[in-house]
Amino acid sequence: MNILRFHKLFLFSHEEWRGLAESRPEALKLFILQVLPFALVPPIMLEYASRHAGAAMFPNVPDQEWGVIALLFMLGEVATVPLMAWAIRSVAAGKGVRSRYYDTFLLAVVAPAPLWLSSLALFFEQFALVVFLGLLGLAGFVLLVFRGVKNILGVSEGLIAFEIAYTVTALGLIAWGALAMLGLLPALP
Repeated sequence: MNILRFHKLFLFSHEEWRGLAESRPEALKLFILQVLPFALVPPIMLEYASRHAGAAMFPNVPDQEWGVIALLFMLGEVATVPLMAWAIRSVAAGKGVRSRYYDTFLLAVVAPAPLWLSSLALFFEQFALVVFLGLLGLAGFVLLVFRGVKNILGVSEGLIAFEIAYTVTALGLIAWGALAMLGLLPALP
């Protein structure tokens, strides 16, 4: 998958999705070239924010604690990808859709990218902008899940695709919420 063409997955272009599904890059290659770079963004931004806004807002929290949390956040993100692939496959099977683990893994790799990139908002240190870009990342995640269910898993029935996407989105939000709470752990009293 070419990261430079990633934005085309948001458009109504079935060719990009078909090309992604047919290219079938190796899972390890996908993990190294897609998951790791994107999943590094939130921990790096957490480190950055802890040294700027975090240091001003929470002066009693040592830098080392933020670093440990950033590392745990990264490990959580990396572990979440194969778990979400398994969850997507289980949800799809529950709706009568047979899918290969590779296809669900591909969807689990592609879908969270907007959430990971939304953490770049921490550069700006403005709460409203962070929330807005976080919500924008969430909207991108939902859109990619829905389109991925239709295009990668091949679910053509709209209602079934919606039900699968809805459940997968809910599971993804639970996972992201748990990771976000982990990232805020040093700030809690």
